[in-house]
Amino acid sequence: MTLKYLIQFYRNTLLIGVIVTYISSLIFGYDKVTKYLVAGEVGEFVAASIWFVVVGLLVATISQLAYFIYLFINQLGIGIFGKIWPHVQIVVTVFAIFDLVYFRFLRFGGTDQIISFIWLPIVVIIFAIITSNIKNKQSKKNLWIPSMFFMIVMTTVELIPFLRVEDTSWIYLTIFGLLLCNSYQLIMLPKYNELSLEERKKKEKIKGTSTKKTK
Repeated sequence: MTLKYLIQFYRNTLLIGVIVTYISSLIFGYDKVTKYLVAGEVGEFVAASIWFVVVGLLVATISQLAYFIYLFINQLGIGIFGKIWPHVQIVVTVFAIFDLVYFRFLRFGGTDQIISFIWLPIVVIIFAIITSNIKNKQSKKNLWIPSMFFMIVMTTVELIPFLRVEDTSWIYLTIFGLLLCNSYQLIMLPKYNELSLEERKKKEKIKGTSTKKTK
């Protein structure tokens, strides 16, 4: 990917992370942001807004790092496991779904609270299915399993710092930003690669024309 489109790719991912996280803060973080606006405390509202813009940048950055780590893991998995790599991905994905419910429940929940922890894997799975279907249509290859692996396993890894916090609102504040950033990167990377390839071809064509004129 050329530097021009790599910067665009990063920038757009950052924008998604900031916008989605900030909107989530207004909806799910009433006591952290919105209450100041309602109370007319403009200074506090602006300060809280700036804080959640920074959180949005952090969410997008975590998503970007996880995506490029996934690309490395995927190639490493293909090299080590070969043809059985898709089956390994399925097993790891199932464990990740289980972990989203069980380990948070084990840390904070009680026997009567398990239902309140099920919504998280359901949301992740819905996003994963939608994204995987779109990704699969982009390619002649079957990319459904690796797409599901990325959307579920890597999102679970990204959520670990927020799952350890007892304040559930932090999960609401970050989950949608992470999922949308992940979806965007997975779906849009081929487009940026194509644009980069076209740009290289144009540069080579111009270079070739200039060389002929010089001769």
